[in-house]
Amino acid sequence: MEDEDDDDEGSEDIGPEEDSPLLPIFSPDHLNALPVFTLTHAYREMVIERCDTVLTWEQLRSPQVSQFLVKPIQQEIRDNQFSAATQYALLANCMQFKKEAGIHPGNSGTNMTRAMVCELIAIRMLRECGTRELIDALSYDFDPLQGQPAPEGPAAATQQRRSTPRSARISCIEIAIRATAKRFLAHPLVVQHLEAIWNGSIVFHSAADSMHRRRIPMLYNSYGTNAQSSAPSQHVITNNRTATLYNPREASLFKLSRLRVPRYRNILSTISFAILLVLFLAVLEDRPLEITPMEILFWVWAAGYMLDEVIGFNEQGFSLYIASFWNTFDVGILLLLFSYLCLRLYGVAIPDDNINKIHVTNTAYDVLATTAILLFPRLFSVLDHYRYFSQLIIAFRMMAADMLAIFVLIVIFCSGFLVALTFAFSKGKTEDPKAVAYALLQILLGFTPAGMLRFVFRTTTS
Repeated sequence: MEDEDDDDEGSEDIGPEEDSPLLPIFSPDHLNALPVFTLTHAYREMVIERCDTVLTWEQLRSPQVSQFLVKPIQQEIRDNQFSAATQYALLANCMQFKKEAGIHPGNSGTNMTRAMVCELIAIRMLRECGTRELIDALSYDFDPLQGQPAPEGPAAATQQRRSTPRSARISCIEIAIRATAKRFLAHPLVVQHLEAIWNGSIVFHSAADSMHRRRIPMLYNSYGTNAQSSAPSQHVITNNRTATLYNPREASLFKLSRLRVPRYRNILSTISFAILLVLFLAVLEDRPLEITPMEILFWVWAAGYMLDEVIGFNEQGFSLYIASFWNTFDVGILLLLFSYLCLRLYGVAIPDDNINKIHVTNTAYDVLATTAILLFPRLFSVLDHYRYFSQLIIAFRMMAADMLAIFVLIVIFCSGFLVALTFAFSKGKTEDPKAVAYALLQILLGFTPAGMLRFVFRTTTS
């Protein structure tokens, strides 16, 4: 220990002659060298070997089961294979066991128990991490295949040259969401970490703050700690995302990375959306036949809104994008705004002496007015971060899914009534299908019985 202390004291005088980061254990090179693939399979074998029964979460946490099942696995991991990728590997096994539970129903109980064992150990191993280790363990994008044994033969050189795409990397929190590890995500340490990301204490784009600093080449690790180097070639830029503790002293004058903080982005997007609503009401109130500067400004603002949604869709993917309740509103808003823009441009292209010009223009504004059905509720998405309102949103989304399923069932059963009432039970007696469909919609939405009987009587006697 004394020798190590002497080495640490002597290293302070080395300065620019260092060839590695000051904290190499937190550098991306160290994290990329962790054998994630080997750890994942090793943990899987441990759990399969020791867990071959069906237990509940409460039973797993009981002192008897924990002493003979959970703690031996936890102790073995702590002594031999603990690293920053431990939680990642455990939650990857949790997700895999849950998939196998759905594929093999005969062994679903055992696989679900194994998944809960992996989640429970991952929760308990959080206490083994320090603050900086916890940031890497939860937020660093690991490659699930890193540490995989290299194949032998001609394919080995090809695989070594092949780089892992960014889309293949995933963090521990993201894999916990996919594995629906709700207990892990609800742990106070994980919640505190997520709140730090939301508030901007932990950032992922700190390189934007260092663009103005070009005096000395730096080698940045995953926490923004830099190491001076004597050669410019040692300035390493990695494609994988790294979590960094925000340091205002290292930030540039404009603090560009703060624009990527979720809290500030939410405030800016809310303000931008409110401005869009003001321009929307101004254009809808004026309804000009020709294009005005106000309408052009509205188009530009709406184009920015649509572009932001398209970028979010490309980054998150359809399954994750549509999982947000408010993004379903955004999809409808985008379609209606695009339809309005097409109709408006078509109306402007029509010559002034054409009688259809006014009709197309009015139709475009009618489509724009219909957008208000989705635009105004979308403004209240700012309340989504309050506890009770978010719970109501979750309940409403479940009700909306049930209502949609019931609506499909109603359409199936009402299709026969639509045909019967349209042809009026007799040859040659027909009603307008639109009128019949509208009358059926009124009945389903609470039309009075007297009106329903009058409609049926008029249809059958006409």
